[in-house]
Amino acid sequence: MSLPVVIKRARHAKSLIDRDYDRLNLVDRYARGLHRAPWMPAKANAEFKDLVKRSIVNVSGLAVEAPLNALRVQGFRKPGSGENAYEWRYWQKNRLDERQNAVHRAALTSGAAYVVVTPDPRKGRKEPVIRAYDAINTVAVYADPAWDEHPVYALHVPEQQPDEDRTLAYLWDDVAKYTVDLDAEPDSAVLTSEPHGMNVCPVVRFSPAVDLRGRTRGLVEPLITPQDRLNQHSLSLLLTEHWGAHAIRFATGLAPSERLDPETGDPLRDPETGEPVYDVPSLDPSTLLMAPNSDAKFGQLPAMPTSDLLASRRQTIEEMMGLADVPPHYLAGSNLVNLSADALAAAETSFKRFLSTLQDSLGESWESVFRLCAVAAGRGEIEQDESQVEWAEKATRSLAQAADAMVKLMQQGVPLSVALRKVPGFSQADIDEAVKAAEEAARKAEAAEAEALKQQKEASSGVDSQNRRDPAGGGRVPARAGSAGR
Repeated sequence: MSLPVVIKRARHAKSLIDRDYDRLNLVDRYARGLHRAPWMPAKANAEFKDLVKRSIVNVSGLAVEAPLNALRVQGFRKPGSGENAYEWRYWQKNRLDERQNAVHRAALTSGAAYVVVTPDPRKGRKEPVIRAYDAINTVAVYADPAWDEHPVYALHVPEQQPDEDRTLAYLWDDVAKYTVDLDAEPDSAVLTSEPHGMNVCPVVRFSPAVDLRGRTRGLVEPLITPQDRLNQHSLSLLLTEHWGAHAIRFATGLAPSERLDPETGDPLRDPETGEPVYDVPSLDPSTLLMAPNSDAKFGQLPAMPTSDLLASRRQTIEEMMGLADVPPHYLAGSNLVNLSADALAAAETSFKRFLSTLQDSLGESWESVFRLCAVAAGRGEIEQDESQVEWAEKATRSLAQAADAMVKLMQQGVPLSVALRKVPGFSQADIDEAVKAAEEAARKAEAAEAEALKQQKEASSGVDSQNRRDPAGGGRVPARAGSAGR
């Protein structure tokens, strides 16, 4: 591809990154709990400002963390196969057991994340290298953003630049990876060009939802407005608790006592006005108020109620959890208490459906990554194109319930390797070890049964041969039997 086209594409992609940068950066800040401060007066004192800082309650981050805990890829195999496909080894070599969470978190938070698969030049282009990038500083341009598996080109602008005098970026297309200086003149903007031999742009988009116009949607952005409302409710509650939630005692008609000099015992006077200095009476809960003046009056202002503020705050939290499809019992303070495992499973019905949608979307993206791994490794196309990503079981069930369901499935003829996948907490390594142990036990049982049949057959053949030597029952007579015959 000609260099002018490369720099033109790079600058167009950079304009798309700049267009969405403020919005995606705000989403990222809310996911990490760095929210906009609730409204406060312009002349608020330090005490008020400290209460504002304490009023931030990051519920919007739960919209990402709740499904993220249930999204874990544990295999890639053909349906009905007991072993992972050949391409699974590239997953392990790129340490994606750990790094998949970063990809899923970025996709759920910003609405998109990008994974790039290229051959590793250090290993003779036989091993794929997998890298992931956030949507804040990465963009992919598609001919048809709703249906195309791979983009026409993609651009990544590193957040940390090696040189402050220029802006370096990396652009991928179906031919090569280019290092571009976005601040340079067009004639010298393309610094390097590294052909990758993938025949497609080796970039895969991960997104929880993509509409027919190619627009992606994250899980945090719809919660920004109710999150601001929740923080304002929390501030109002803190202000009420801090200044109005306690009863206030008052007294009128008290004769103030003059402040005395601790050395001379004489009354102290203000150096400017010459007026006596009076002690302010302490009205804390441990103080007993008395007055010799009969005109003195004592009273108490009732505490301000907080029930309405708590109810309003709880309603806002429930609205946010409903928008995020998060089960209500995931957040402490829910009205759901003392629920059985079946009731908890029923409460998670909507959440499970939402997880199924996420697994379908993200699973297709991981399958595209495996296909690129096969190409990068020089294997042509993927070995088993019908292979699918397998997700770890994260259901809310006790081990006893899962074991009982597994036994019933096996009684219906379901293989052990399939039944064990329904047990929460069982990794693929655990399943393989259990299947191997079961097969070994079955072989030993068959060998023992065969040995028993062999011994039984040998014993039976020995009796038959003795009967053939003395068919009439004659021969040597036992001594006791001979004595009885005399």
